[in-house]
Amino acid sequence: MYADMKTVFQGDMIFVHAGEYIYGVFKAESTFKEDRDVNRQFLSANIHYRQNPNNPYSGWQTMVNEPLENIQIPPADYRQFSISHYFENDKNLCSEKGFLANEVFNLKRKGKIWSIPERWKYPDAARTIRPIMLTEARELIKLLERENNSGNILIIQPKDLSSFLDIQLILDPRIVEDEKIIEAWLCENLGTPQLRNIFGNFTCYGNNVQIGYLQGVDIFGYIEGAHGIVKYKVIEIKTGALTFEDNSDVIKQTLGYMDWVIEFLGNGDTKIVEGYIVAKLFDPRFQDFVRSHNHVNIGRHLSLVEFDYTPPQYITLTLRRIV
Repeated sequence: MYADMKTVFQGDMIFVHAGEYIYGVFKAESTFKEDRDVNRQFLSANIHYRQNPNNPYSGWQTMVNEPLENIQIPPADYRQFSISHYFENDKNLCSEKGFLANEVFNLKRKGKIWSIPERWKYPDAARTIRPIMLTEARELIKLLERENNSGNILIIQPKDLSSFLDIQLILDPRIVEDEKIIEAWLCENLGTPQLRNIFGNFTCYGNNVQIGYLQGVDIFGYIEGAHGIVKYKVIEIKTGALTFEDNSDVIKQTLGYMDWVIEFLGNGDTKIVEGYIVAKLFDPRFQDFVRSHNHVNIGRHLSLVEFDYTPPQYITLTLRRIV
């Protein structure tokens, strides 16, 4: 959930799928925050996930490794973000009437959107956010405008979340071993100078974006120029050290995502997409293979990025591109 929540930023377009309809366009007026009055054991700064393979009941724990069992479950809305109506070019796009959700499949068949999965429920049932790209959002807006006239707009007063706390990530490797935490940190920080120097700029990005059939890219996005999309970006994340002998499938996986983009979004242009593999460490053979791949291929460029934890607070990471 942390990775999902870290892809919502102030100013984002929000569409709500409720029942059989999709409503919007709403505007995110805040990032995700959490109620400071909730049982402290459930605050993000105090909770982590570390499953013991020998204990099927292990998982969510407090910072002192106390299992979250037999504790009163917090209210479902203790984590929230604030929304209002969305203005674009001095026009309120927030509509009262929605459109039938199944219409997204018609758009997908026509090739106008592509990241909606083949079935509504993600393989990961705990997901909170279904990311779509800005180009797809524009197609959904067209359907909303078809169903609504100028009198069907909504004015929404955003909720005041000033008393709520920011969602915090725990990056202590002695506690957190899930790559989704690394994914969440990247999602939160892709706009910072440190990460822009490595991954470049993004017009739009999301996590676990569905491409192909029920295949989720860890982080996927693009940079859009004045005359359209100029480059897609695929980021695959691993938490440990990668050896070529044991982890060459990571390269095949990432190239498979890139090939899908080239075929279905890039009209065969191999230079339309860049791939990044992020891990704690890459052995020399892994690095040499990627360098050779980049040397003999036109396009389909791969980069390797190593990360490390920053003690003693463990609230940030350092990254460097090695290939």
